[in-house]
Amino acid sequence: MDKKKTIFIIAAIAFTILLSLLAIFILPKKKYTFPLDTDKLDILIVGDSLFCNDSGEKNLAETLEEVTGCEMQNCSIGGTCASNINSNKEVDYYADMLGFYNISNMILSGNNAAVSDDVRNLSATFSDAYTKITFLMGTDLDKEDVLIVNYGINDAFLRIPTKSDDPFDEYTYSGAMRRGIKGISEKYPDLKIVIGEVTFTSLVLFGESDSYYDEITAQYRKEYNEELKKIASEFDNVYYFDFSSHVEINEENYGQYLIDGIHFNDEGKKIYADCLADYIGEIQ
Repeated sequence: MDKKKTIFIIAAIAFTILLSLLAIFILPKKKYTFPLDTDKLDILIVGDSLFCNDSGEKNLAETLEEVTGCEMQNCSIGGTCASNINSNKEVDYYADMLGFYNISNMILSGNNAAVSDDVRNLSATFSDAYTKITFLMGTDLDKEDVLIVNYGINDAFLRIPTKSDDPFDEYTYSGAMRRGIKGISEKYPDLKIVIGEVTFTSLVLFGESDSYYDEITAQYRKEYNEELKKIASEFDNVYYFDFSSHVEINEENYGQYLIDGIHFNDEGKKIYADCLADYIGEIQ
């Protein structure tokens, strides 16, 4: 074998090894290609109305279920926040009972005693919140593959502070999220926890948006998302889903994706679900 041919063979082998190493260590690996026919993932969702708003043919959770073919349990509750709102620590339906801070405590303790009879009666009147809480209490998260946590729109509307000197302050957005995520992450280390970006919102009243109000809300959203990225970086099994890196919704184009300035329309749901499914496939 001549010298040139030998050099060529060695170079080809080296190039093949380099590509293999690149595929293993650098390029994202998608273990799952959706929809799945077998070995379906069990996915649990907690959050606000982004995933349970029923405007359109399907809600976002149902759209994600269709895209992935996975077993989906949607325990999101409309109108809820991540944080506790009432700094006087008084009982409040939306603020304390059904927000993520309290939901995470119930998940970790397996005790729904914190949900008062008043909340149960309210839930029965205009939502299925208590049914979802009861389901959560009976769910073994060791048997779930993915937990999606998505809060922030209502916190931003209510101007909940982003953070304080206490990184686990439940009366701030990041403190409540960090406290809940930390507890669940440490108790269920094999569970993949996906925290979703606080998506674009525009308060539309009587067909008109309020640019000043939206500008302030946008600043809260920006701060919240920066904190979510930090929280995801603090735990090995927590991941931040950055929807805006795929599709940027803004004041100029939100009508294409949102039905009311807040919730996705059918087109927006399909795009969001496709992007989230790809992301879930990559982190498995």
